Amino acid sequence: PEDAGKTLTLTIDNRFTTSAGVVNPDGAWRFEFAFQQPGNRLLKLSLEDQSVELTIQVVPPPVPLSFVRTPKVVETQEIVVLFGRTSGYADGSELVLLADKKYELARPRVKDGQWEAPVLFNQTGKRLIEIIGSGQDRAQFELSVQRQTIRVWSRSIWTLDITPAEVEDLEPQRITFHHTEYPNLPINASQSAEVERLRQIRRFHVDPPPAGRGWSDIGYHFVIMPSGRVYEARSQLKRGAHDKVNDGLGIAFDGNYTSQTITQAQFQSAVALCAKLFRRYGLGDPVTPVPTPTADFGIKNLPLICGHRDRVQTTCPGSAAGRTIRLEEIRRAVKSRL
Repeated sequence: PEDAGKTLTLTIDNRFTTSAGVVNPDGAWRFEFAFQQPGNRLLKLSLEDQSVELTIQVVPPPVPLSFVRTPKVVETQEIVVLFGRTSGYADGSELVLLADKKYELARPRVKDGQWEAPVLFNQTGKRLIEIIGSGQDRAQFELSVQRQTIRVWSRSIWTLDITPAEVEDLEPQRITFHHTEYPNLPINASQSAEVERLRQIRRFHVDPPPAGRGWSDIGYHFVIMPSGRVYEARSQLKRGAHDKVNDGLGIAFDGNYTSQTITQAQFQSAVALCAKLFRRYGLGDPVTPVPTPTADFGIKNLPLICGHRDRVQTTCPGSAAGRTIRLEEIRRAVKSRL
């Protein structure tokens, strides 16, 4: 080609000009360079009196290690799962999770570009949490550990199955209350009876139709028994299957509250649990209504603590306005604790 051997000029953002090499005998050219900052950049390539312009988007490089959906507040003696993503790490790569730059919490391994680790803290206070990989790769965030206000029994007490990894991740926006509609257990029911009830609920949710719902796991994130004991159900890291929109955490009172009112123990546990979750996820005012998507009623103004029937055409979790589950009282009591 007649342009072979001629020098090209590259101008970036009409400000920076540099030589872009020469045209090869076959008419091709090649020039390598790297951008230091993200953003839209205007490139102008010139050859004598000819030029062409192109706008490209420069994006930040993938972060080698990161935390995802970090909790703001956790409580002592509570197992919390920390979760994150990786870039450029092979499956099986070992990472190190540290607290305050000196206490080793776990050594999670990478799987499918992700990592997770259950942790437990014994002392209150601010903690610096770091995930460390190879070389200088690391990420960190600050976590507040507060005194335990309520015990949540781990999912492992009633099942060894875990919530499937392929379930979509969740960043909770609100809390939706339900009732399970099963016959009410006595307030002094044994824990073994409660465990069997949880297994019964999960079987119904997981079994294929017509016997069950055909879901991948139990639909709720927590279940509160008449005794007041609170059980972890579906992983908080994953979207539930409880109000069709599923943009928040689902809490179920075990029992039928169409006409019967929840026990005082259930009420107290619900308040303590909601306050804990509002602090953990940095949710807003539990009383003031905000525009909220619903499955059957379009956008409604609802508080961040709502009932199943507020979002779906159903009678769950009992009487209208949540009277039998004391929904308005729960909202006010939670607000007083925040």
